[in-house]
Amino acid sequence: AQLSIAFAQTRQYYFVNVSLDWTSAQSVCRRDYTDLATIETTADVDAVLNTMSNYTGKAWIGLYDELYNSWKWSLDESSFYGDGEYTFRNWYPGSPNDLYGPQLCVRLISDNTVSSRRWDDRQCSDVRMFVCYNGTVDGTPSFVLSNVSLNWTEAQMFCRKNYVDLASIRNQTENDLIGALISSGDIWIGLYRDKLWSDGSLSPFQHWADGQPSSEPGVQCAATDFVSGSWYDEGCSQSLPFICYKQIPPNAKGFRASKQDESSISLQWNKININTSFVLQFNGSETNIRAPDGDGPVNYTVSSLTAGTKYTFSLFSVFENVRSSGVSIVAATAPQNPEDFRPATQDESSITLQWNKINNSTNFVLQFNGSETNVRAPDGFGPVKHTVSSLTAGTRYTFSLFSVFENIRSSGVSIVEATGRPFRVSLAQTHQYYFVNATLNWTDAQSRCRRDYADLATIESTADIKAVDRTAADYTGLAWIGLYDNLVNSWKWSLNGSSFHFDGEETFRNRHSGTVNGSPVYILINESLSWTSAQAFCKENYIDLRLTAQFETNITLQWEKVNNNTNFILQYNGIVKFISPPGGDGSRRSEAVEHDLQLP
Repeated sequence: AQLSIAFAQTRQYYFVNVSLDWTSAQSVCRRDYTDLATIETTADVDAVLNTMSNYTGKAWIGLYDELYNSWKWSLDESSFYGDGEYTFRNWYPGSPNDLYGPQLCVRLISDNTVSSRRWDDRQCSDVRMFVCYNGTVDGTPSFVLSNVSLNWTEAQMFCRKNYVDLASIRNQTENDLIGALISSGDIWIGLYRDKLWSDGSLSPFQHWADGQPSSEPGVQCAATDFVSGSWYDEGCSQSLPFICYKQIPPNAKGFRASKQDESSISLQWNKININTSFVLQFNGSETNIRAPDGDGPVNYTVSSLTAGTKYTFSLFSVFENVRSSGVSIVAATAPQNPEDFRPATQDESSITLQWNKINNSTNFVLQFNGSETNVRAPDGFGPVKHTVSSLTAGTRYTFSLFSVFENIRSSGVSIVEATGRPFRVSLAQTHQYYFVNATLNWTDAQSRCRRDYADLATIESTADIKAVDRTAADYTGLAWIGLYDNLVNSWKWSLNGSSFHFDGEETFRNRHSGTVNGSPVYILINESLSWTSAQAFCKENYIDLRLTAQFETNITLQWEKVNNNTNFILQYNGIVKFISPPGGDGSRRSEAVEHDLQLP
């Protein structure tokens, strides 16, 4: 194969198995990729070697020797140099020249010849005296001539330790000032050069083999050895395979889950630019996502997921088919809502709530009265129960319940339940009645009575009616009793059995006129309203019309008064009765409207 690929932290490397000289290899890399390989870390070294595991020769990289434009000063602070001062040069004619191989350091020559105070490139390993820069005195730069001889690197270390740095020469005046420090000979100054990377990178990283870079003349381009990964100087006209690279795009920033529900997760991240797209990986699949127009973030929703489940999402930036290293997050869908959320028991000061457990990983949050309570999933398979205490008797409360998985809440379910009023007990001839002030449907009320008492109330006489009425003397609404229509044998008592009822007792009825087998009762309101307002008025003011007593010769009706100015008309059996409200505000039972009907 002519091409192999490997990834490093910021570059994707390509081994091109075609032998070319260094300049031609550079042209191919710049045409088809980004450039010849720049290597800045040991991880990059390993990545280059991984491009071709069975190759044991050398290949060109982007490092080369640039003789004229690569020089720089040891004191590399931009504020130290004025306009044109960093690039001031005073070369000896014909220098620099790499005369005896790579010459990367600079000496200043001082003698009585024409070359006096000119510069010349030399090998950095040479030993000579040097000049250090020691700041300024009264605005004039101060230079110190050493009295020892060192190679260039050692001289640099000495100056940095004892003064400021090896001397920089910014203009001809400073050049003459330093030249005057010595009468003859030559000294190191702070100018030096490194090899350059083809793409202009300024990385100081080096990975030379022993004895490299070479001191031989004419070897100005670098190649990497595929056995050791070390670098060697080679003649640039030599033909070798080569390593190119493409820049890996940066990873997307701000990758997060922005919204979660039971079946989807919305993801969001920052856009890089219009030319960089993305690949999203999850559950073994990949999705290509184009960069949107505009400057806003990228949003993407993953759907058809399972409630209460964790997913790993990996996001890659893509530019010119090159992927970034990728970033990953773990996000969870919201759990399903709790099922069968209901009251289990109620009393005057507490309500015990119950719902189905989901699993051991899903907990719950219960909201009521502006507060939140965390409820952990219990062990085992049974339902979850939680008792809310210190409540007010006879008060309605709204409870909202949320499932919680990985700190993500479900949408929630709510119920309204009331605490009970104190139980009122009344004894009749054969029954003891209990008024339970918890609002349930008839079937649930039957179950509650059969669990905690005997059954829903059976009423067999007018004495039983009065006993039932005494259990809640201050209640004016409706309450379930045990009579129901089974659609087969018509009306029956919940507590059904011949041994319980004596003659005639099972068939005793005290039906409200206007409900079963009775004539409808109408009340005329002497006020003009729209139909909708009239409907609301009737529901608000006459829903509680009820029988308070029924005997053999009379029936007592009762309903709530409206105010002291509103009268009533009662019609029954073709008879019309005008009824005035009693005095008072109607807040006490005695102030409600009552009327006795005398039966024929």
